[in-house]
Order: sequence, then C-alpha cells, then structure tokens
Amino acid sequence: QLLDEGSGGASAAAKEEDDADSSKDEPHSGGSSRGSGAGHDAGDSDQRGKHEAATSHAALDETSAGGDDSGHDEGEERSGASGDKGKIGEGEGKEEDDSESIITGDPCSGEVNADYETDAALYEMEGIMSYSLCQEKCKADSRCGAWTWGKADIKVWGLSNVCFLKKLGLNQAPKRHTNDKVVSGLPCRGGEASGGEVEEGGSSSEKQKKTKENVPPPSEEMVARFDLSGVAPAVMQESSPGGEKCSTLFCFALMLPNTYEQGLLAWQYQFQANIFACDEFAVYSNKSLQVTPGLVTHVVPVDLTAHFGGEFGTALNTDIFLDVWRQVISDGRFAYYCWTVKADPDTVFFAPRLKQVVREYPEDDVHGLYLNNCKMGMHGPLEVFSRRGVEKWYKGSRDCFLYFYKLCSGPCLWGEDMFVDQCLGRHLNVTRKNVYNLLTEDHCNPPDGWRSCEDTDSVAFHPFKKMHDYQTCLHNADPVLFPKDVVFAETTTTTTAAAAAAAVAAAVGVSTSRGLPVAEVGELDPSWCEFKEGYDIDTDGALYEMEGIVSANACMEKCRSESRCGAFTWGKARNQWGLTNVCFLKKLGIGRTPRLRPNPDVVSGLPCRKADGLEQVSFSDEQAVGQQDGEAGEKQEDEADDEGDPVTPTLYCFALIVPGSYEEDLVAWQYEFGVGIFACDEAAIYSNRSIQVGRSLVSGVVNIDLTAHKGGEFGTALNTDIFRAVWNQVVADARYSLYSWTVKSDPDTVFFAKRLVDVVQQYKETEKGLYINNCRMGMHGPLEVFSKNAVQTWYKGADICDLHFYKLCSGPCLWGEDMFIDQCLGPILNVKRVNYYHLLTEDHCDPPEDWRSCQDSKSVSFHPFKNLHEYQTCLASADPGMFQPGFAASGQVEAAR
Repeated sequence: QLLDEGSGGASAAAKEEDDADSSKDEPHSGGSSRGSGAGHDAGDSDQRGKHEAATSHAALDETSAGGDDSGHDEGEERSGASGDKGKIGEGEGKEEDDSESIITGDPCSGEVNADYETDAALYEMEGIMSYSLCQEKCKADSRCGAWTWGKADIKVWGLSNVCFLKKLGLNQAPKRHTNDKVVSGLPCRGGEASGGEVEEGGSSSEKQKKTKENVPPPSEEMVARFDLSGVAPAVMQESSPGGEKCSTLFCFALMLPNTYEQGLLAWQYQFQANIFACDEFAVYSNKSLQVTPGLVTHVVPVDLTAHFGGEFGTALNTDIFLDVWRQVISDGRFAYYCWTVKADPDTVFFAPRLKQVVREYPEDDVHGLYLNNCKMGMHGPLEVFSRRGVEKWYKGSRDCFLYFYKLCSGPCLWGEDMFVDQCLGRHLNVTRKNVYNLLTEDHCNPPDGWRSCEDTDSVAFHPFKKMHDYQTCLHNADPVLFPKDVVFAETTTTTTAAAAAAAVAAAVGVSTSRGLPVAEVGELDPSWCEFKEGYDIDTDGALYEMEGIVSANACMEKCRSESRCGAFTWGKARNQWGLTNVCFLKKLGIGRTPRLRPNPDVVSGLPCRKADGLEQVSFSDEQAVGQQDGEAGEKQEDEADDEGDPVTPTLYCFALIVPGSYEEDLVAWQYEFGVGIFACDEAAIYSNRSIQVGRSLVSGVVNIDLTAHKGGEFGTALNTDIFRAVWNQVVADARYSLYSWTVKSDPDTVFFAKRLVDVVQQYKETEKGLYINNCRMGMHGPLEVFSKNAVQTWYKGADICDLHFYKLCSGPCLWGEDMFIDQCLGPILNVKRVNYYHLLTEDHCDPPEDWRSCQDSKSVSFHPFKNLHEYQTCLASADPGMFQPGFAASGQVEAAR
C-alpha cells in the first residue's frame, strides 16, 4: 500500500479493513493454459504455503526524505497512517505496562513478551515456525526495520506462527509495548551482535544507518536504463492535448510473440475490443510481427523474459516495461491525447467506460495525475495516466531510481506497476486518484462471482487468457455491444471474421478501417481439408501440444474445438518420445496460407470447421493408432502381460498440508469420515511442523520452508524442492515399501481410493516400475500414482535428472514438482508411463462441461475443491450410494464410513 500520511503509528500487526481478506488469502492457483512450444503443463495448482500477497504493494516509509505528499493521494486512511495505534493481539494481549509479563532478551536476539510499534506495517507471513526465522525474513527484506512474531503455543488464529515485518524510518526507533503473546526484535544486519536501540521516540541504530549509506552506487549503465528524460521529441513535450473534460485515449499493450497473446490481440483488433476501442493504439513486441492483416507490432529491442522474485514472488518486469515506455515516449503519439493507458492482452477492457470515468478527473497542470485501481496499490493489467502524469513520469524516472536504490540498499525487487506507483505517488508527488472500479481482478480481492463480468461499473476484468473465456466475459459485460451471435461467430475464414467485425463496428458506430477488409479475403482451398500425410505445417507460431492423442482424427477435433487453432500436426511415428501420439496445435492468421514441409513421421491438416462450409476428410489410421480413449490401448497392452490370478493392489497414500490453512480443516474432516487418502490401506500427512489434525492424527515433519514462488513460462508454483524433501521423508519412513502402489494426493482433491484400486488392478509391475499419467498435457500434481518400483527408481535417480535438466535448461528448470517427475521418470529413467485420463478431472486439464458436478462415475478424482461444503457436495454427487446428501451434518461418522 502507498502510505502517504506519516502521522501516528501502528504495530505491524494492525490490519487495514480493506485489505484484511487479501492478507489472509488462500494460495493462488498457479496452473494455466500452456505456452507455445511447451513441454508438460505444470498444472498442479497449489502454491505451497505463501499466502497471496503476490501483488499487494507495500510502500517504503522514509521519514528522512522530506516532503509531504499526503495532499496528492485521495485514498482512505491506511494501516499505520491513522491515529489508532493498534498492537498485535489487541483486545486479547496486555497493554503497555503489565506486571505479570516480563520482557527479556535484547533487540538483536529477540525480546520476549515485547511488541514493537513502528510507523507502519510492511506485511506479514504465516507458517513461520520460530522467531529466529522471522528475524531472518526481516533481514532479507531491505525495507524491514523491525519484526514481531506470534508465539506458537498461544494458538491464536492470525497470530500464532505469524511473522509481522515492519517499516522503520532511518531516524526512527520502535516503541516497546508489553505483550505476552509475541517476541520482537530488530534485523541488526551487517554482523551486529547487539546494540539495537528500542526507545520511546528515540533514534535508530547508527550501525543500521551506516549499512544503508555504504551501499555501492549503481553503475552508469543501470542509471541510464532508468533515464527516460531524453527520448521525447521536443515538439511533443510542448503540445497540449485537450480541455478540462477531455477523455481522448492513447492505449498500448506489450505482446509476447508466438503465445496466446497474439491470438487474443488479433481477435480484439477485428472486433474493436480492448485497446482497439481507444482513439489511437499501438502494440509493442521485441520483433516486428503482423499480428493480423492491418496490425503490425512496434519493435522494442528487449528480452521479454521476466524473472520472479522479491518478497511477493512477482514478475520483476520493471526493466522490460522501461524499454517499452521509452519507445512509447519516443514515438510521441501519447502527447496528442489526454490520457495514456497501458493494458495487458488478457484484460477485458472497455474504453467507453473509461472515457466516462476520466471526464470526472480534470488534468492537474502542476503535478499531473494517475488512477490507482486497487486498494493494495496500482496493479499492472490496466494503468491509466494523464498526459501531464506521463510527462512527470519520464522526466523523473531517473530520480526515482536513484531515490529507491538508496532506500532498498540496491535495486528494488519490484514489478513495473509497483515501481511506477511508488515513483509517481511517493517521490514525484503526482496526484493519485483512487478509482477502485477501474479493475476487477483475481489479485485485488474481487467479489464473489466476479468472473461472470456482469458488473456494469467495472472498466476492466483480468485475467482472461483463453479465447472462449475472453469472449464470454466481453459478451456478459456488454451483450448489446457484443451480442452472442457475433462474438462467438467462427472466424476461421476472413469473410466470417470481417462480417462479424463489421457487425460490432456498426453497433459501436465506428469505421471498419481498422478491421479486416473483405477485399483481402480469399476462400480456403478445399484441398487443404485433406490430411497431409508425411508433411509438417509451418504457421505463424505454436499454440500448445497435447500428449496421448491416439489418432489424427482426434487431433483434428482438438483443433476444431480450440478457437485459436488454425492448423495441427499429429505424430504418427512409433516409439518416439515427444512425438508419438502428440497433437501439436498451431496458430494461423486469418487469410494466411500455411507452408508444407516434408516429414515422414507426422500427419498435418487444417480444422476446416463446418461453420466455414468445409469439412475435414477422415484420415485412415492404419498404423495401429488404437482407440479414441487414451487409456484403452495402454490397458489392453498391460492386460496381455498379466498371467495367472490377479493380486488385489494395496495403496499407501500421503498428502502435504500447509499449517494454519484451510487444508487442516479439510484433512481433519476427511480423516473423521475415512475419505480421500484415509480410504487407502495406510495414509500419512506431512507438514513442516508437528501438528495434530483432528482427534488422533499427527503430521510427519519435513524440515523445509513451504513457501513456493511462482515462475517459469506457465507461471506455476515452483515447488519441486519442497516435494523433493517430502519424497525423501516418505522413502526414509519406508512405509510405502509395504504396499504395491504409492499415491500423492492434494488435500483439496476429492479422491476415491476404491476406484483407483480397480484401475491399477490392470497393470503389472516392471523392473523399473511404472506410473500413471493423468492428463493429456502431462502429469498433473493433484493426484500422482506410482508403483513401488517406480518410487525406488525415482528416489535413486532424482539427482541424475537434476543434473541432466540443469544442463538442458542452462540452469535450474523453472518447473513444478509434477512436471519434473514426469520428465525425469519417462525420458531419463525409463520408467514405464501409462495413460489413464479418468484418473483426474480438474480445471487445468481440459475438463468436460459441468465437471464440477462430480457425476462422472469413471473419474478417480476431482480437483480443486478447497471449500469444505463444496468438497462434501462433490463427494456426495460422485457416490450417492455411499454418501447421502447432508451426511456430513448428521454426525453419524461411523455410518458415513
């Protein structure tokens, strides 16, 4: 949060009402649709242990900087900025002088029974198991000046094992309050063993001040990177765009080439949606691309790879967007309009609604202004600046960098949105207007049902990465402007697209000059609707790939059902890892002609949807392709291997839970009713501390931090190291070796052990073992199934895989645990991989419609169901004979079992 008022104080545990929910949010789902050229989708949606502070922007508090900018922020009172000096455990803990609690220790090692009050809170972290670890967290964050940790043994929700990090001005000292529920201290960086000062209004430690002052200065190259002041054309800097109620918009977006973003932007361009409804627009990328006929990208020479880091695990994309801003300013087109808008390609943005909003905010000719879209700080999917605000930004960007470089003791690990917000609001004194209906998105505490996009007051919704989801949101938000029959019209031929775009243009009342001219259209040659056996198709770019597609016909159907797919290639060769039974879906610009390239191992074609008046000719799959269901061929092969009477398989099942989260309640309920992993022959739960779940269930301990950052091309939870540690403990406990199969299940997976027994009955153990792939896009983590020999092979060979992939990825591969195991066991360790796609029905693996009703009797599991009531409902729907509706409330535990 941008903390503009410096008066008053608060201990770091004080919550802002507006943000209380977001600070305790459940881990955000990390899975997503796959990027181009991807391997397996790391679809495990659990971000272990890190509560969702992913985009909550905490400001630096710098009392020594001077200048009062509180008059430029029109927000509500912030945590730490009001007169209420609330302390941790207020209402439950002790007040300042409590003779029953004695403060012991010192600030550098931790003062027991002391709460430190500072200027403002920074943020808090759950699941911190000791006060020494809390101090380490404070040391690691350059903005942290003090810390407070809630004691583990007090068992107070929101306080026990919670680490509160606090801001402390360079010339400030914290105030001490007695509180027998906490331990507090200072970071005491730079080898300080003692000497931290805690006084009533006293000065801070000189040693800490020296640490800040002795930071090496930034390089000239780094400073130049942040200097945008010299790139604007002189004539542009003097131009004046409009009057008091001016609402003209210049809008731009950055596109990652050959990803889903290109398909989204092409569609938006045809239908004058998103930035293409602005008065002028531009799309930037790091290469010159024709997004669609009539739309070519502006080139920004920059690597678009953004690493993840900082205390929020956010995308560190400031450098990237600085280069984009440099090009925007150099082009100079923004200066002809009153407002400049940066929008993401997957933002459903309504320019007419924004025009209505900005009319209420006349330009501040002295300071400029910008709109803050979230109570937690400005978020990047939609950023709105006045013309003078842009001018203040590019003229002051260098000063902001130098200012924050000193405060962060080096480069601040922030995303672009946070840097711009802090720069404009804190340092350059640009007027900041809070307009919270500007953006409705998943990282800004949205209301229930927000993805329906039916809020007519919201200017934008984010994220909607899939074409169908984007179209649905657009239609729901404005069915008059974007009628269903137009928005969902097939757009494979340019004629259809142009007609649909013209219909939208007529409704909007704009010219179709930006749309696709019908004159450029050519009817698709019907010969393309024959399968091209022995040929690969080169197109504009890859979309994604799917494994386990057992025929060219099935691949074609996948392409037809994906609105972005313009061509496909299917691997017909036998026994080629990464090609056999893999369906490659590809983008193809409207009106573009694909290029054929000889390849004897594949079959290619176009979707030729019936809506286009064309239909694909069926391909004769004579190469023993197998049946349409991915698992059928595998089953028959394994059944042929079985000899003699089958032995009933046994299951050892385990789960990892984050302490203090919703997972504890779910697992406790599952244990009471004998469902999920507790219907296996033996079950175990693991966590990073010993916790009692339910009446007699205690977790095994894995000594590792359960915080998983997000990253990689899929933005998934990078939890491989966490689960490697869990697997090491599972093997060390050795209970798995007493059973024929080992199952890793997530707490929010509705899992039926009996159905799994019926499945694995059909497979025969091999020397190196076998494991079951549960998704055509690669194994997903909510339910993983391994034979006993496979577990042993995995444990012995994991380090080999680690070295192999380190070389392959030129460093650590940014994968989730499920993708790492899948890639390791199959291609490296040669463990047999069998496909059974009814093993898991989940949101990240192309589920059928209405899958959350859980009525598919073939499915072994369903995921995710984090809410206990929804979990119970799914369980009862999936097996009404065993679990009658309302059984959980009846209290008849034994009958339910």
